[in-house]
Amino acid sequence: MKESTEKYIEKAEKWSKIILTDEGEASDQDQEVFESLKSGAYANWRKQHIHRFDKDHVKSRVDAELQINKTRKIGIPQWLQSVAAVLIIAMLAAGGYWIYSDMQTLKENHLLPGSSMAYLEIDNQEKIELTGKDTLLLFKESKAELDSGRIVYSSSEAQNQKVEYHRINVPRNGEFFVVLSDGTKVWINSGSQLGFHSKFTGKQRIVHLEGEAYFEVSKNPEQPFVVRTNNMDVRVLGTHFNVKAYDDDEFTYATLNEGKVHVFKGEMSEVLQPDEQLVLNNNTKAFKKQIVDASIYSAWVKGKMMFKDERLEDIMNSLSRWYDVSVFYRTEELKDRRFSISTNRYGDIQTLLDQMELTNRVRFEINKNAIVVKP
Repeated sequence: MKESTEKYIEKAEKWSKIILTDEGEASDQDQEVFESLKSGAYANWRKQHIHRFDKDHVKSRVDAELQINKTRKIGIPQWLQSVAAVLIIAMLAAGGYWIYSDMQTLKENHLLPGSSMAYLEIDNQEKIELTGKDTLLLFKESKAELDSGRIVYSSSEAQNQKVEYHRINVPRNGEFFVVLSDGTKVWINSGSQLGFHSKFTGKQRIVHLEGEAYFEVSKNPEQPFVVRTNNMDVRVLGTHFNVKAYDDDEFTYATLNEGKVHVFKGEMSEVLQPDEQLVLNNNTKAFKKQIVDASIYSAWVKGKMMFKDERLEDIMNSLSRWYDVSVFYRTEELKDRRFSISTNRYGDIQTLLDQMELTNRVRFEINKNAIVVKP
């Protein structure tokens, strides 16, 4: 006897409850089906393909199948047709609900990469948001042109004005480019601050850095350029190099791309050649010089995100600042696992996380603005 649609839905609800909660009883045949559904195949598929799920396309295919089934006879027992109908309804009801939930979660968990944003502090008083386009800013002893993510300084001819102290603050999820009054180019990474005088005077050109920046220093043998951080100073005449000096990181890095630099810390003094890096432990003050591929450490300037045999904690710290996301670890030992990765800096964070998950050494769970790292 043909059962009503209401009866099918009732069965579908029962099956869905057993599948999703393990509550209720099922036959051996049913249990085999349930176990296959709970084996993790769907979870794996969802992880790889849910972002390509086209609900309109799927709906049209289901509608087409239902229409075909209305117009053709299938030579199978009536009871098996009933079971098939229940399965279809169950999968459409339970599966459809969870896929919809996945899509909503995906929207909520979409973490955007950083973009050009910063604000300028003048003498620790006035604050200017650096979002203008084709804007001319006039300061004492200098002026600056602001245009879409960059600010370019130039010295004025006046000589009797007080030189102002400027600080460019780049928040998490941001980056900014500045050309200083001497022509030095500086790319400032997320969660960083660069302090400098609007016009360089005296025997040295001194800037103060908290965070990370890449420098292309304009050559001036008569006036060395000095990058001061809380843990060391980098002194150059004219060269290209990267300094990473976040207060909440365990290490400070100076990496040379071109030219020559002198690195100072108290009585310590080291000279770096191209593709050499000095690593300073901020806690113990111990340091070491090592040979590296310097292009990896400045790749972020060219729109790439590259890590070579880096600790997971250091990688996630970089992602945390760039995508403005919090990171939590299920176990402390996960922080020391090492990975090598290369990806687009402006791409979806999921692409980078997927690369690390392919090693089967770590898993990630995104929950709104947080990432949980699991074994």
